[in-house]
Amino acid sequence: MTPNRSEASPVEELTFLDRNFRFIAAGFAALHLVLGVLVFEPILFTGGDNAHYLILGEALRTGEGYRDLYLPGTPLHARYPPLFPMFLAVLGWVGGVNLAKAAMLLLTAGIVWITAHFARRHSGAGPAVAAAALLSVNPTLLEYGHYVLSEAPFTLLVLTALLFSQREGRQGAVLMTLAACAAFATRSAGMALLLALPMARLLAGSRRQAVWSAVGGATAMASWLVYQRFAAADAPSYLEVLLQRDPYTPESGTLEFTELVTRVAGNTWTYASRILPETLFGPGAGTGGVSMVLGLGVALAALVGWAIFARERARGPELFVVLYGGIIATWPSAWSDRRFLLPLIPVILTFAVAAVWRLPRAPRRWLWWAVPAVLAAFGTSWIARTAPGRLECAASYAVGAPCDGPQWASLYAAAIWARENTQPDAIIANRKPRLFYWYSRRRGDAYPLSSDPDVVLGGLEEMGADYVVVDQVSGTTGRYLVPAIQAYQTRFELVYEDGDPPSYIFRLLPAPASTD
Repeated sequence: MTPNRSEASPVEELTFLDRNFRFIAAGFAALHLVLGVLVFEPILFTGGDNAHYLILGEALRTGEGYRDLYLPGTPLHARYPPLFPMFLAVLGWVGGVNLAKAAMLLLTAGIVWITAHFARRHSGAGPAVAAAALLSVNPTLLEYGHYVLSEAPFTLLVLTALLFSQREGRQGAVLMTLAACAAFATRSAGMALLLALPMARLLAGSRRQAVWSAVGGATAMASWLVYQRFAAADAPSYLEVLLQRDPYTPESGTLEFTELVTRVAGNTWTYASRILPETLFGPGAGTGGVSMVLGLGVALAALVGWAIFARERARGPELFVVLYGGIIATWPSAWSDRRFLLPLIPVILTFAVAAVWRLPRAPRRWLWWAVPAVLAAFGTSWIARTAPGRLECAASYAVGAPCDGPQWASLYAAAIWARENTQPDAIIANRKPRLFYWYSRRRGDAYPLSSDPDVVLGGLEEMGADYVVVDQVSGTTGRYLVPAIQAYQTRFELVYEDGDPPSYIFRLLPAPASTD
């Protein structure tokens, strides 16, 4: 007697998944695309990095080189590797910001698709389907489907490298190394891949492949390091920034060893208890008890899965998780964020569902469907809450009424005023120089982050600033810039005040002539 579908054994279920795997993987990628359209946000992300990437793409497209066009003197850029700006430069020949945003959504759909194939090779079809299903409705992946940031292409390249790392032989080694180098050329944190993959080949006994992979990775890292020293010899290195107590308060100094250990421990707990739940369930989820418990449960399951696979054979994915996790745990606490955890989420979900898949049949029977269903329910709940507002925002944007937050709309209005009322070569200091440049086309940099008014004024003069902007988007403006204006009132002339809340633009006047 043929068993009905509800009584099918795990082996039969696995055979069904294998037989239809391509369609299932494509189906979840298509689902992600549909959901991504529902929560699509046409306005610019307010972090500023997106404007920076767009500016770098514009510089490359217009033939001005890899330069920071928004800074006085348009110096060579030496912080972000160039692959993503090159991608945006190509897109810029065809369309504008929203084309770049649409490309990001296609890339995140690609992440869902390639996660399915990576997880299938790593853990089997069952865990792969569950991981792809959870990713397709993941709020964070959907959010980064419309942010013009490097997270989507970086995560896609990481997964591509990890997928190829599971292929035996020379071809797999070559493809994984090329993908890993491309990931590093997108974000410097890709160095974790360049270290993990040769180590994995070495542990597997493929010494020659390990050497060639290491040489390829070392060449990529050395090339970027040499360029950085050429382009910005006086700028702090990646490691120096990493070890600052507070990157927004440089005078706070560098960490001592015990402080570094404390930071790593604190960041690890922050990522596990707050940022992982927010990444899985949406912004604000990390503060809720239920979501925190579920997030810690996922972290524990992923740790168990990692231990199982590492014990059997430490491969590229297992080593990458440790090295990349170590990097983001070392970064300044102010940078702890979902965007840095995102590249690990496909691997974390794969490890977690694989751990459940390996449970004895009785507990697995209900855990295998109940746990993913609960996690997916949180994701779809976020979508249901978010989609109406996003659709309204898109409709408003389509008729020329962007739905930026009031403080950001006020800043952008000030930038547009500056574009229409100041000289093209005017230098305007402000807290968000990249976003301000995107709307104003006026160069400038951030004012010095110092509580000493003399240091702030000296920095403005050294910059050659003609104007300064007092905004409502950053607390550092009130902390550092406003006291300097108050201390030297005769040096600043108000020329613009508008918005709700208001933004102000002051002209920086020359120092009075000495009476000596």
